Amino acid sequence: MTLSWLAFLILVAGAGGFAAWIYVRRELPIPRRTLLGTIRASVLVLVLLLLWDPRLPGGPLSGGADGNWVLLDASSSMSAPEMAGGAADNSADASDEATTGGANWVRALERASELAEAGAQVLLFGETPRVVSFASLDTLLPVASTSRLAPALARAAEAGATDVTVLSDLRLDDPVEAELSLGRSPFGVEIERSGGPVRNAGVARFELPARAESGTPLSVGIALFSEGTDPGDTIQVEVWEEERLVASAGVLPTDPGLLATATIRLPAPGDTGWLRYRLLVSLPGDQFAPDDAKSAFTEVDPSEGGLVLLSLEPNWEPRFLLPVLSQITGLASSGFLGLSGGRYLRLGSSSQVGPPVDEDEVREALAGADFVVFHGLGAGAPDWVSTALAEAPRSIVFPSDPAGALASGVEARGHLDGEWYTTPDLPPSPLAASLSGADLTGLPPLTAILPQRTPGTALTPIPLQRQGSGPAEAALVLDQNQGRRRAVVLASGFWRWAFREGPDREAYRRLWAGVAGWLLASAPQGRATPVRPEKRVWSSREPMEWRAPGLIGESVDFALSVNNSAGDSLVLDTTVVVDGAGLVGTKALPVAEYSYRITRPGDDGSIGSGRIESEGHSLELLHRPANISPGGSDLAEGAPSRARLGPPLRTHPGPYILILVLLSAEWIGRRRGGLR
Repeated sequence: MTLSWLAFLILVAGAGGFAAWIYVRRELPIPRRTLLGTIRASVLVLVLLLLWDPRLPGGPLSGGADGNWVLLDASSSMSAPEMAGGAADNSADASDEATTGGANWVRALERASELAEAGAQVLLFGETPRVVSFASLDTLLPVASTSRLAPALARAAEAGATDVTVLSDLRLDDPVEAELSLGRSPFGVEIERSGGPVRNAGVARFELPARAESGTPLSVGIALFSEGTDPGDTIQVEVWEEERLVASAGVLPTDPGLLATATIRLPAPGDTGWLRYRLLVSLPGDQFAPDDAKSAFTEVDPSEGGLVLLSLEPNWEPRFLLPVLSQITGLASSGFLGLSGGRYLRLGSSSQVGPPVDEDEVREALAGADFVVFHGLGAGAPDWVSTALAEAPRSIVFPSDPAGALASGVEARGHLDGEWYTTPDLPPSPLAASLSGADLTGLPPLTAILPQRTPGTALTPIPLQRQGSGPAEAALVLDQNQGRRRAVVLASGFWRWAFREGPDREAYRRLWAGVAGWLLASAPQGRATPVRPEKRVWSSREPMEWRAPGLIGESVDFALSVNNSAGDSLVLDTTVVVDGAGLVGTKALPVAEYSYRITRPGDDGSIGSGRIESEGHSLELLHRPANISPGGSDLAEGAPSRARLGPPLRTHPGPYILILVLLSAEWIGRRRGGLR
C-alpha cells in the first residue's frame, strides 16, 4: 500500500468517526441514528474519493477500443512547406500540397488516418481540443492560431487513454506546461514530429500612434522575425498608407526565435480622419504567408478631445483609474502628475512616459479634452485648475480636503478615517445597471471619507457605513448643472478594489463604467454619444468588442459591410444590448476590411461609424520547435503489461448521483426522526 492510499484510509476513518460523533454526542437519541450516521459517513467518503480522483479499471470511456489516441496539431504552422535540402522547395508539388494545407499537414493527416483505421481516436488540438471522426479527416485544414498540447493531454487522460501518439511540429504555445503534463501522464506517449526549418520572414509587432496631427511626420515601431535564411538575404519592408507607399527599407534577418526591431520614420499623413497603415515584409522564397502583413489605424486630427487626468498628489488611484477609463470610453488618454516648481510628469504606459513638461502643456491638454479627471484637488491647487474644472463638460473630481470638495460643488466636513464598507442594498441610481452584476459584498474597505455637510439634491448612488454599521455617507456625488456633468468622489481608496484580479477588480471596472456612462450619456453641444470598437484591427478568430459607455442597458443596431472593389456587401445586421460594463460583443468575421454603422433601434441617426479590419495574422512560426520528450510513464516501453485503466473517477456521473440520493435519504430520515 502506498503512502498516498494510507493517508486516504486515515481520512476515511476520520470521516466515519466524525459522522458517528455527530449522531452519538450532538444529536438527540432517535431510532435509526446508526443508519443515519452510516449515510453521513458514506457521503463524506464519496467526497473524499472525488477529491482523490483515482483512475478506475475497465478501459476508456471513449475513443478507440484499445485506448489508443492520436493528438493531431491543427495550428496554422502545420501548413508551412518544409525546406528541401536546406533551400526553399518551390516545386510544383510543393505548391499543390500548400493548397491542401501544406506538405507537413498532408503527411500528418496520412499518419492520423493510418492510426485511426487501426482503431485509434483522433483528437484535434490548437486553441481547444476536440474529437473528430475518421470520416471528417480529409476535410480538416490547419487554421488554429495557437498550439496548446497540455489541454489535449489532459483531455486524453480524462477519457481513459492508454497510449497516445502526438503528431505535431512542436511549435507550441505551452511548451513548459506540455513538458510537465508529459512527465506525469498516466499513459504511454509517442511524439512523431513533422516538419523542419521553414524559409520565412514575418511581422511580430507593428506599433502606430493612436492619434496623429496633419503636417507632422509619424514614427512607427516594428519587430520582425525570420527562419531558414541564407547569408546575404535581406528582408524587404514596405509601409503603405491606404494605397500609397510611404516607406521602404531592407532589414537583415535574425536567428530563429529572436526579434529584429526598428523604428521607421514616415511622412506626414496625407489625409485626416481614420487612416489605415499596412506593414508588408517579403523574402524571396518565403513559404508562410499568414505572418507577412499586419495593419494598424491612426486618427489624424481627431474631432474629439480625449481624456486627460491631472493628479496633484502622489497616490495609487491614478495608476489604476487612467487605463480603466481609457478602455471603457475608448478615448485617447493622457495623464499628468504634479511635481514641484510647476513641472508635471506624464503618466501612462512606458511609451507615453517622458521628461517632465511645463504648466502650459498641461493647460493646453485640459482645454482640449472632452473628459477630465482631477485627483487631489485641494486648498493649495493653482487657480487655473479651478478654471479648467469649471469649463470641463464632463469631469471626475477626487477632492483631498473640504476646500477641494467646495470647488467641485459639494460642501463637506473634514476627513473621517476608518474602514468604510458599501451598504448591502444600493439605492436606485444611474449606476444601478452597471453595478447590478458586481459583487459589492466583501470588497476591501475604503479608507477615508469627506462627509457631506448638508445632503443636497445631487445623486449619491453608493452609500458607505463605517465598520459596516451606523449612519450612511455618500462615496460619490453625481451632479448635473447647465449641461455639464460631474462626479465628485468623496471616499478614498477605491484603488484597493482593483489591486487584485477577480471579482474585486470587476467591481472596480463596473463602478467606473457606470460613472463614465452617466457622464457620457448626455454629450455637450448636442453630439450623440459614439459607440467605438475596442480596437480597429481584430483577429479573424476572435469575436469583436465595442465600447458604448453612455448606453448601458440600451439596444443598438449594428450593420457591417465588406469593403471591396465590387462594392460593399452587408455581412452583419443585428441588434444587441449594451451590458453593465458598457460593452457590446459581435461575432468573429472572416479576413476583410469592413465599414460599420451603428444606430439606435427606430432611429436613423448614426451613433458610430467607421472602418475596422479582420486579419488572419499568425505568430506560429515565431515559436521555435520545443525540445520535449515523453517523461517516465507507467506504460513505458518494456514495462510489464498491466490492467487497462479507465477515466478518472470525477468524470463518472455515478458518484454525484449517489451523493444526491444519500443526502436526500439522510434528510428524509432526519425529518421523520424530528431532527433539523
